[in-house]
Amino acid sequence: MSDKFTDDDSIDSIESVEDITESVIDIKPIRSVPRSRPSFQEPDITRQLTKDDGTSVCSLQLYKENPYGNSSEDFPSVIPLNVGGIKYITRLSTLRKFPDSLLSLLFSGRYKVDKDAEGNYFLDSNGGLFCFILEYLRNGTLPPKDMTAAVYKEAGYYGIYDLVEKLKFSPPIVSHIVKEANKSQFPNYAEAKNQIIKAAMENATFTKIGEVIIHVGEVIIHVFKEDFVPKVHSFNPNHGCVIEGADVIFGPWSAPADEEMFMRCLENDLTDEGFVLRPHEPKRKCRYYHGQSCLKFVYRLQIVF
Repeated sequence: MSDKFTDDDSIDSIESVEDITESVIDIKPIRSVPRSRPSFQEPDITRQLTKDDGTSVCSLQLYKENPYGNSSEDFPSVIPLNVGGIKYITRLSTLRKFPDSLLSLLFSGRYKVDKDAEGNYFLDSNGGLFCFILEYLRNGTLPPKDMTAAVYKEAGYYGIYDLVEKLKFSPPIVSHIVKEANKSQFPNYAEAKNQIIKAAMENATFTKIGEVIIHVGEVIIHVFKEDFVPKVHSFNPNHGCVIEGADVIFGPWSAPADEEMFMRCLENDLTDEGFVLRPHEPKRKCRYYHGQSCLKFVYRLQIVF
C-alpha cells in the first residue's frame, strides 16, 4: 500500500497580543481547552547591560577607564564627533542629557575617548543611524517608521532607554517580539532551521518552468511534540516507518504549540529572511498510522533557490 497525503485537522491560531510588559506577557486562556500560546518576552536585541550604570557591557569594554579624569573640564562645551566615519558636531550637554547612557558616561571624563587624525572624538558605531539618536537627544524627535527597528537597537546600544520605551510599542518592534516569542516555544529552533536550509541546499535539483530553470530543494521533516509510545503490544519497531526518509528530525518540546504551528513558524521565518517557499503539503502519515499502531508523520517542504 502506498503512503497517502491526508489533510490535517485545523489547529487553533495564536491569540492576539493584549499586553506586552517589560519582561513576560501572561496570556490567560479563555476556555478550558489548552491553546497554542507562546510566552511573550522582549527579545534580547539590545546589548547586555551592567548593573551599575545601565549601559552596554561590550560598549564600555571598548574604552579604557581614565582613573584621573572625572571633570567636565576634560571636554569642550562643543564636541566634534566622528561616528563610523560620519562627522557630527553637538553640545556636550546634549550628549550628557541622560546621565546613565553610554554617551553621558563616555563624556563624563571617566573614560578615554579616542580621536581621529582631525581631532574629532571617534565612536566606532553606525554613523548613519547616529543622526536619529542625536535628533532625539536634541529635541525628542522620533525616527521615521521605516527606521524604527534599527534605531531601537541603537538606542539600546547607547543606553538611551527613554527612547527605547517610546519605540518598543511601535508596529515593527511589537511584530518582532511576537515572532521571537513564537520561535522561543521550540528548543534549538535556530539550529533546526539551519539544518533544514542545509538539507534543502544539498537536495536541490533543477526544475524547468516554461523557459526558466530554477533550483528546488526538497526537505522531508519529522516533527514531533511528544515522544511516540506504542499503544498496542503487537507494534513492530521495524515496520519501515515513514520517518526513515526524513532529512531533519526535530522534537520534542513542552510548549502548547503543535507540529503544524512549528511548520507555520518556520515558513514565516524563512519567508521574512527572503527565501521563496512552496507551501508545505499536508503531513504524510505512516502507513501503519491507522489503528493507533504508528502515529509518526513527516512534512515535505520545498525551498526555491
